[in-house]
Amino acid sequence: MSKLPIYAHRGVITKAPENSMAAFQQALNEHADGLEFDVQLTKDFVPIITHDLNLKRLTGKKLMLNEVTYHTVRALSVGKKWFKRGHAFLTFDELLKWIVAAQIPVNIELKESFVGQFAALESLVKKCAPLKNVHISSFHDEILRDVKKINPSMETAFIPKKAYDWNDLKTANHIDIVHANKGKFYRDVYLEAAQAAQKKMRFYNVTGQEAFVKNPHPVVIGWITDYPATVYRKSVSST
Repeated sequence: MSKLPIYAHRGVITKAPENSMAAFQQALNEHADGLEFDVQLTKDFVPIITHDLNLKRLTGKKLMLNEVTYHTVRALSVGKKWFKRGHAFLTFDELLKWIVAAQIPVNIELKESFVGQFAALESLVKKCAPLKNVHISSFHDEILRDVKKINPSMETAFIPKKAYDWNDLKTANHIDIVHANKGKFYRDVYLEAAQAAQKKMRFYNVTGQEAFVKNPHPVVIGWITDYPATVYRKSVSST
């Protein structure tokens, strides 16, 4: 039996709107050890807790977040599918106050609007100083390089796409951890590539139904999931 840290992906999005306080609080109720959330930037460089740059899916408005100011964003009503619109976007500063007070472990995924925005990135990284358990992840290699320039001790996690050359991991000193899609990358060839590069891994899109949750490969140090309670039960079950 192996119980690795469980990070709730955007909170528990099956029971509350994604990236909302309700979703994050529900995650902690369902045995999540930490939270994963996304951050994008507005036109005036206010970091917002949301996955999408295009606001259509969550608000019904055809707006690009990095093309509007926070004044516009804070007036929008957020929701989708069976969750009625009615709550506002969280800012990073609002969420950070709660996380710092409770010292909740967090995986902060920085999205495409941070590419080339060094000053905004530096501000966010420095605000993380009071956190005892934090790492920054991104699909964008250049963001992680800049994170290490700002704070060399900040743990970084790279999210590879299918075309990524895993041989590059051996010389990627700006990458500490790999966050990989379990459906594409939980395979010996990638696990062994990470091990050869002396990198650890966390896997996302984990549901709790996978056999490997009970007996993970030695390079695996955590799970990122929409179903923290299910992954928890699988992790601690005796059969």
